[in-house]
Amino acid sequence: MEFKGPYLQAMREQAPKMFNSLRRSGALNGHLSEKAKQASQLFKDLTEDAPKLPNGYPRNPEAREAEEQVRATLIEFPSEESAPSDPLEKLPA
Repeated sequence: MEFKGPYLQAMREQAPKMFNSLRRSGALNGHLSEKAKQASQLFKDLTEDAPKLPNGYPRNPEAREAEEQVRATLIEFPSEESAPSDPLEKLPA
């Protein structure tokens, strides 16, 4: 499942201060990698018992539903008004 692209786009739109801070600090790629790992694990957990294709990937509609749940769960950003003054202080894991 593609996660990094949609996550990065959502961060740019919903949390531009966080995006800019991560980019300037050099922590953006590490943050993206960590979120992608979380997304992969959540997807695996959600589709553990789903019927699989011969290549091992879950069949639809289970795969599509799990992808939607992963995105809804992990692509959330605090509003910039309530975010800490230093976005690196309390990054979502």
